[in-house]
Amino acid sequence: WLPVREDSPYVGRTIGDARVRTRTGVSIVALLREDQAIPAPGPDIEIVSGDYLVVVGTPRGIEEVVRLLHRG
Repeated sequence: WLPVREDSPYVGRTIGDARVRTRTGVSIVALLREDQAIPAPGPDIEIVSGDYLVVVGTPRGIEEVVRLLHRG
C-alpha cells in the first residue's frame, strides 16, 4: 500500500497520467480512498491526496513508484 501525499505531483491527475505500469512495470491493483476500495482502477480515475495505491511488482519497481509519486 503506497500512500499519496498531498504534495505529490499526481494529486488531481489521473492514474493514466502517472503511467505507472509503463514507467515501472508495477501494476495498480486497487485504490483505497477513505472507507472505499476501488478494485482494478482504470486510467481515468483521479488520484486524491490521502489515497493509497495497492500495487504489485518487483521491490525495485515499487521503489520507483514511490519516487514517482513523490517527485513526478
